[in-house]
Amino acid sequence: MRSIFQRGAVLLALSLCAGAAGAADVVKLVVPFAAGGPVDQVARILAPGLSAALGQNVIVDNRGGAGGTIGANYVAKSTPDGTTLLVGSLGFVMASGTVPNLPYNPRKDLEPVALFGQVQTLLVVRNSLGVNSLAELVAKARGGAKLGFGSSGVGSTMHIGGEILNMAAGTNAVHVPYRGAAPAIADLLAGNIDMLNADVPVLKPFVKDGRVKALVIYDARRSPDLPDVPDAKEAGMPALDMSNWYGALAPAGVPADVRKRLEAAFMKVLQSPETAARLADAGIRGPLGTAEFRTKLNADFDRWVPFVQKAGIRSE
Repeated sequence: MRSIFQRGAVLLALSLCAGAAGAADVVKLVVPFAAGGPVDQVARILAPGLSAALGQNVIVDNRGGAGGTIGANYVAKSTPDGTTLLVGSLGFVMASGTVPNLPYNPRKDLEPVALFGQVQTLLVVRNSLGVNSLAELVAKARGGAKLGFGSSGVGSTMHIGGEILNMAAGTNAVHVPYRGAAPAIADLLAGNIDMLNADVPVLKPFVKDGRVKALVIYDARRSPDLPDVPDAKEAGMPALDMSNWYGALAPAGVPADVRKRLEAAFMKVLQSPETAARLADAGIRGPLGTAEFRTKLNADFDRWVPFVQKAGIRSE
């Protein structure tokens, strides 16, 4: 007969094995921002379907701070076994040019798995500014008006969008950073700043209820969500071209078969009618597999890193 100590040792061994199996059975979607933001919302839309597609538990793990670089560094330094993934956006690319002394290499330490979709950028102004088109805004700025644009922080995509306008139009609107998009929009509505740009779904409610004036979509095509707003070419400034995106990245070195399994699971979820409809409601469209995502990611690095460096943008 086994002693109580022998039986205890067997139970402990079984418990440890079960615990290890349970840990390996969990896939973490690391969101490098606080809960409630757009990246977090996208991750939570996908998590249940991804769990079913993989046959594994999928959880959302918020690791915010330092403009998203804390969460990105955590994933970059994680074991490349497919259980820890970064849910990234265009800000992940921007950080490689705006944040000094990053503890990871964005182009080498993380690799694409699947792009969930892209979302267009919209420029709006306060109603009391008295402009109704991009041409009128540029004329006002060139005529000596001191204009300010809000953003969610130094080096954010909202900041970059404002600098794109300055460079394309030859204007000098002053950047006014906030701790997030919400307070920037609140100050715009209060008339304390003149303009800002953000993802179409973020600004759409304020355009629809007439609290701000929409001037231009930063794209070569109009937005299906705001079809009356001209695109950049129609507005006479095709250089206004910037769309945000959301996607999953894995630590470099993840085995090819694991990466392919993850890619297949993501694409299954993204192409399901229910998930596609929910993402479309959030203005996110056009999923891409690994190869296409890699091509886009490389193109974004090649375009945006030199841009932010030339503009002298450095995150706080």
